[in-house]
Amino acid sequence: MPHRKKLKENFKLLIIAIIAMLALGTVLFSILEGWSPIDSFYFVAMTATTVGYGDFTPTHTLSKIITVAYSLTIIPIILYAFTAIAKYEVERVNRQIHGIERKQKEQGEEIEKSERKIQAQKQQIRDQEEILGKQDKKIEKEVKINLEQSEELEGHKKKIKSQEKELKEHDEELEVVEEIVEEVAEKELKTKK
Repeated sequence: MPHRKKLKENFKLLIIAIIAMLALGTVLFSILEGWSPIDSFYFVAMTATTVGYGDFTPTHTLSKIITVAYSLTIIPIILYAFTAIAKYEVERVNRQIHGIERKQKEQGEEIEKSERKIQAQKQQIRDQEEILGKQDKKIEKEVKINLEQSEELEGHKKKIKSQEKELKEHDEELEVVEEIVEEVAEKELKTKK
């Protein structure tokens, strides 16, 4: 930034110097050649920019010497001014390019971070899917075991019902046998008496 400030100050000085030299040349040629201030300014500006159409030319020896000295002085100053402007613009463009490159680098780093996060998240998802797959298989096994146990339980229930039925039949048969035994025992008791 200090360099930029210095460049601006130098450019201001150059502008002042160019305006002063144009004004001085306009006054000198107006006096020496007798041209109007507009014609004098036109001649000075054409000389300073190295255009030189040739429609105005100095006629006095002193005017010619001043024109040579004036040309050797103002042309380098104007070239220097254009160089300073170009340098300023080049530096400004370079700063912009540097800023853009810095932003691109930062964005590239952000993109890389995002890609790494995405990869990590994808890995987490794969890991979770693997865990879920294992859990699904475990649940399927447990469901299968539960079904088998339910079927086995149903079989046991049927056996129990069947055994209960058999037990009931045995109890009935036992009652009949007990009744018969009682009757036989009563008959024997009656016979013994």
